[in-house]
Amino acid sequence: MSLPMSKLFLLNLMELGVTVFRGPDEQVWAELATHALPELLGRVQKIPEFPAEPVEALAETLASRARSGDFPQLETEYVRLFIAGPGGIPAPLYESCHQDTESRTMGQSALAMRDRLARAGLEISLDSNEPPDHLTLELEYLFHLCAEEWSGETASEEQAARFVGEVMLPWVRRFRKALADANPDPAFLASADIVVALLEAVART
Repeated sequence: MSLPMSKLFLLNLMELGVTVFRGPDEQVWAELATHALPELLGRVQKIPEFPAEPVEALAETLASRARSGDFPQLETEYVRLFIAGPGGIPAPLYESCHQDTESRTMGQSALAMRDRLARAGLEISLDSNEPPDHLTLELEYLFHLCAEEWSGETASEEQAARFVGEVMLPWVRRFRKALADANPDPAFLASADIVVALLEAVART
């Protein structure tokens, strides 16, 4: 069963979010700049219900870095923002770190995500010591839900929209604000804006 272009586009944005927030190396950044983003930019202009601005912003900043060969700086910035910044990590990539009632890894959010992945028969593809509520794992789980629901492979309806509305959107919006407050490289802020926009789009489906 073929999917509408708009839904295929959302699946592609999930893949983009996974790639960026998993920490691409110089070669992957270059591939995003020269292949993936130009294609996504051409497609978003044909989908009026999706905001083109964050896709345009990411395409422009990566195109600029491709011309200057300045991708290694993005690897350094990734470490500062998400791994080990001076004075702490400005924007951790874990749901547990962006809750009103808890701020630690392997909290209830991580345990709940571990159970969801297990029920879906999905294995964690990050390092074995990574908590399962990592942003990229939640995006991969969302991809799984959407791909099954939109292709008609499952009788479950609206599970993806519920997961987005009840779980992902609240904390990812807080993550995006924490990231913006850390004066990030525009590539990462645009990527966070893309993730928020795609989650809002899934919530509406």
